[in-house]
Amino acid sequence: MAFDLMDWLIGHSPEMKQTPTMTEGQQNFQNMLLNMLSTPTGQGFDFLSQLLSGDENAFKSFEDPIKRQFEQEIVPGISERFAGMGSGGAQNSSAMQQTMGQAGKELSQNLAQMRSGLKMGALQQLQGLMGLGQQQSLQNVYDPGSYGLIGGMLQGAGEGAGKSGMKYFLGA
Repeated sequence: MAFDLMDWLIGHSPEMKQTPTMTEGQQNFQNMLLNMLSTPTGQGFDFLSQLLSGDENAFKSFEDPIKRQFEQEIVPGISERFAGMGSGGAQNSSAMQQTMGQAGKELSQNLAQMRSGLKMGALQQLQGLMGLGQQQSLQNVYDPGSYGLIGGMLQGAGEGAGKSGMKYFLGA
C-alpha cells in the first residue's frame, strides 16, 4: 500500500473501491485457462470434448492396450488351460467356448465402465476449468474514509470544545 501524504494529512471521504481477489500469478493462470477454453484448437479442451461426445478415437488410446493384453495373455492362457486337460477336443469344447465368452463379456463390461469413468472425469475437469474461469478477479470493498492528522485534531478539538461548552453552560 503506497503512502499518500494528502490522505495522511487531511483524510478522505468514504468510497467504494475494487480490490483484486487473486495474486498476479493466480490472475495469469486464470487468463491462461480462459484462453485455452476460448481457443478452438486447445488440445486439452478438444480431448475433453471428444471424451464427452463418445468419440471412438478418444477412447482408442485407453482401450487398445487392454484389448492387446486380452488377446496376447488372457486368450492364450485360457487355451493353454484347456489344452492341458488332456483330450484334444477340450480346446473346442463348450466349456472353453463358455469361458472365452465370459472373458469377452468381462472385457466389454470393463471397457464400458472405463469409458463411463473417463466421461465422468472429463466432465468434472471441464466443470473445474469453467469454475476457475468464472472466478471473480475483483471485489467491491467499502472504505469508510478517514479524518487524517489535521481532521483528527480538528475533530478532537471540536469534541473538547463541545464538552467544555456543555460544562460552562449547563454547569455540569
